[in-house]
Amino acid sequence: MRKEFVAVSILAAVGFFLLGYGAIRLTAGQSPTAIIWPADAFALCLMLRYAKGWRERIVMLAGIFIADLFGNGLGNISAPLTIGYSLVNTLELSLCLALVGQRRMLRFRNAPSVALFGLKVGLLPPLIGGLAAMLVTWLGGAPASDAFAAGRNWFFSDVLGFCIFFPIGMTISWRQIQKLRLRQRLPLALGTLTLLVAVTTLVYPLHHYALQFLILPAALIMTSRFRILGAGVAMILIAAVVLAQPVASTVIDPVWRIQYLQLFLAVCSLVCVRAAGLLNQRDLHQAIIERRHRRAVRASRFKSQLLSHVSHEVRSPLSAIIGFSSMLESGSLSAERAPEFAAIIGHNGELLQRLHDDLLDLSRAEVGALAIVAERVAVGSTLKTCVGAIRLDASLGGKDVLIEDVADSLAVQADPVRLAQILNNLIANAFKYGDNFSPIRVRAHALEDGFGRIEITNTGPGIPPGERRAVFLPFRRAADVGRHVPGAGLGLSIAKLLVEAQGGRIDFESVPGRQTRFWIDLPLVA
Repeated sequence: MRKEFVAVSILAAVGFFLLGYGAIRLTAGQSPTAIIWPADAFALCLMLRYAKGWRERIVMLAGIFIADLFGNGLGNISAPLTIGYSLVNTLELSLCLALVGQRRMLRFRNAPSVALFGLKVGLLPPLIGGLAAMLVTWLGGAPASDAFAAGRNWFFSDVLGFCIFFPIGMTISWRQIQKLRLRQRLPLALGTLTLLVAVTTLVYPLHHYALQFLILPAALIMTSRFRILGAGVAMILIAAVVLAQPVASTVIDPVWRIQYLQLFLAVCSLVCVRAAGLLNQRDLHQAIIERRHRRAVRASRFKSQLLSHVSHEVRSPLSAIIGFSSMLESGSLSAERAPEFAAIIGHNGELLQRLHDDLLDLSRAEVGALAIVAERVAVGSTLKTCVGAIRLDASLGGKDVLIEDVADSLAVQADPVRLAQILNNLIANAFKYGDNFSPIRVRAHALEDGFGRIEITNTGPGIPPGERRAVFLPFRRAADVGRHVPGAGLGLSIAKLLVEAQGGRIDFESVPGRQTRFWIDLPLVA
């Protein structure tokens, strides 16, 4: 059984006992049944949010039934009534769950669907429970008038408890609370709490219903600042302040006083929860608009960078292709030198094709259309193929590529074409930014966390610490290398996109003036 479910089941039973026993003690003989009852709504919220299927719901119902027995027993209720009321509570919760079905997330399209749900879950089960409680009370030997009062109080306390607690309990989440940044907003929280307590303390004892609804704006202020958490805290504060105030018995009947308080809290809760929902929707739409604005600004900057860099990078190869093609076409070159210039034309054409492919990968990644076909790839043979293809170019600078410490059995889950592209980019980068004499060293080994690591190390000027965050950005090149480095500055950004698209990691460490080591981690396979 899930640890989370066990913890929530214990919380449901303990919370139900505390709320139920507190309600029974608050009633204190004024009615055969409690006149305030948030326990059912509390338990229903936990079961709907955390119980998966009827098996777990039955386990939680059993714990709640036992907690209800203890609460009724400690409340000096007779044994028959203790068992009867506990059974009625359990059956009422079971009916609520049956009417809700297997849904754990409650989503409503419009106001009629909300009203229908309220009638089915918030009104029908309490009505049946109230009738059953009336019957249990009458069978327990109480007069018909007391039995009717018990059923009436049962119905009203369950309906009002549902209206107060259920909307808040089904909406609030720890993630929402974290977003409020309460530590930074502590003065504002204390100010709104003080305002609400002061208004409730001054207005509620006046027993003037119109003036008492001045408490609602104070609760809405708290809701507007702290959303659903503010609404929940406001309901608790209002109830605590009102119940703590002494009241003369001649002013109003204690039972009706508490039921009126619940009705007032139900209205405040429904209004505040709806206000919090609308404010959350506004915040969501604002966040979407801001995100789209940032994306548009980023796209505009990217387009400007793209045009600038592409025009710069394309100019040299095109000039070479056009110039040497014109010379070949004019026949001014000797036949002996024609292959040399044709090779130069072909090389510059390859540069243009590589730039085209890199830009295409960037655009595909931007729209989430980067194609990855992962399979088992032997690292050793892939490295030999890549190094063999690039060694000729590397030797032009007096440099070689050495493969060291690669186990023959080492294999990773990757796209072989994309992995070769990543390695080519990293090795080409090591060649361009390293010194002209030390070899590039390539190593690969398995890590303990289930990844295989491929490392490419070169000796050279390294990467300054201030450039670390910009290394993987498009069109950025390492500074202070002391010479012109060809390329569009896309190699590392493309490598990062491809590695992360395959569930891997890429990073580096550099000692300026000595060496730089890049590595990629990809999932191991047997």
